[in-house]
Amino acid sequence: MFVGNPGTGKTTVGRLVAGIYRALGLLEKGHLVEVDRSELVAGYLGQTAEKTTAVVQRALGGVLFIDEAYALAEDQYGREAVDTLVKDMEDHRDDLVVIVAGYPGPMARFVGTNPGLESRFARTITFEDYSAAELRRIFESMARSADFEPQEATLERFDRLAAGQARGEGFGNGRWARNVLDSAIARHAWRLRDVERPTLDQLRTLVPEDLEDVVDIGTDGEATP
Repeated sequence: MFVGNPGTGKTTVGRLVAGIYRALGLLEKGHLVEVDRSELVAGYLGQTAEKTTAVVQRALGGVLFIDEAYALAEDQYGREAVDTLVKDMEDHRDDLVVIVAGYPGPMARFVGTNPGLESRFARTITFEDYSAAELRRIFESMARSADFEPQEATLERFDRLAAGQARGEGFGNGRWARNVLDSAIARHAWRLRDVERPTLDQLRTLVPEDLEDVVDIGTDGEATP
C-alpha cells in the first residue's frame, strides 16, 4: 500500500517495482496495469466481479496498480470489486503484485472494508511531500528536458512560490511543479509573440516574468481562477 499526496512518484515507483521483480524472476512479464474505480466497477451488481477479474487477468505476470483505491469503499459496488480482488489475489498470488495507492486517512478506511485486506496489504510505504528544494530541482530538470533554461532569478522566484504553497492533503508536489512549468512556457510564448526574429537564447530562456501568472495554481496542481 502506497500512501501520500498526488505527484510524489507512487506510480513511478510502482513501475520500478514491476521491473525489479521481473529482473529477480518473481514476475513473468513485469508490466504495470494502472486502473482506478471506474475500470473495476460496473453499473450493476454482478457485473463488477467480471469487470474486476478481467482487469486482474490483464495484470497477470506484472503489477496491478489501483490509484485512489479508497473510492472502492464508498458503496456496495465498490465492495463487490474489493471482494473479487481479494479472491483473485489469493488465486494468483504467485504471478501478481497488487499495489493500492491513495491518501493516508481514506486508505485506512479502505483496508477496513474487507477482513482479508489488512493481511494482504501488510506493507505500507509512505510517500512524503517534496521539500521546496526538491521541487526546485524537479522544476529545473523538467525545464531542461523540455529544452528550456531557467535563469537563476527565475529559480529564486520559483522558490518563493513553492515556499508559499499550503502543504495540506491534496498538494500536487511534482504535478504542481509541472503545471508551474507549463504555465511559464505559455507565458514565455506570449512574451515573445511580437519579437520578429527571436534568438535561440531568447527562445530557450525562462525569465522571472514568465512565472507571473502561476501564483494561483492550487494545492491540487490545477490552476484556480
